[in-house]
Amino acid sequence: MRNRIRSIALAAICATFVFQFAPSAPADDYIEMLKEKVPFHRTMFGSRAPMYDPLARQMVQEYDLDEGVAVEIGGNAGALSMALAVHTDMTVYNLDIDPWAIRLCGVMVDEAGLTGRVIPLEADALDMPLRDNFADFIFSRAVIPFVPDQVQFMREVYRVLKPGGVAYVGHGGFGTMLDPEIRQRLVENRLTDWEPPEGWDGPGEGMVDLAREAGIEQHRLITEPDVGWWLEIRK
Repeated sequence: MRNRIRSIALAAICATFVFQFAPSAPADDYIEMLKEKVPFHRTMFGSRAPMYDPLARQMVQEYDLDEGVAVEIGGNAGALSMALAVHTDMTVYNLDIDPWAIRLCGVMVDEAGLTGRVIPLEADALDMPLRDNFADFIFSRAVIPFVPDQVQFMREVYRVLKPGGVAYVGHGGFGTMLDPEIRQRLVENRLTDWEPPEGWDGPGEGMVDLAREAGIEQHRLITEPDVGWWLEIRK
């Protein structure tokens, strides 16, 4: 039964990715306005849409995810949060500082039939409105270079993580389960288009240094071919 529900939800997400909304002038106008306010949705639900489901499946497989609470930091309109919800029974909070992205996420979640499973949350990653030891799993992709205080970012991840939980904080990775041809295309685009923000010292060991400065003892650097660095944090 649960597999059938997941199949239905995944089909709904695929429909959402290509923006197949039912005709309704006021609703369509609102959605179009949100899209204009959130330009990254064109990438998230366009060229990078194929990466989210394989990445979610990879996280489920590697960390044996099934139930509990997950938090995505900087998830924008929520593609990866929705993919994780499809493959687990977890409640997934999609946290982003952009109010328009969070509103668009709410629309996408409703369209995918995941209302109550994926919870959009407008908040600052450096001061998350979540209690200590809240989440079983925390994940974030390509966000840390853009936060103004990266050590505080790490501290917040660790604070919100439950004892026994795991965080998967990444920069530029596409996962290991993505179709190789699609991954190669995304890697080439990434190598061509990426311009690091001012002050970003780079991935890899730089993220390890941030974790050490934040006082996090249990961490492991994970690298992907060509591009992609993830820091696994345990508590």
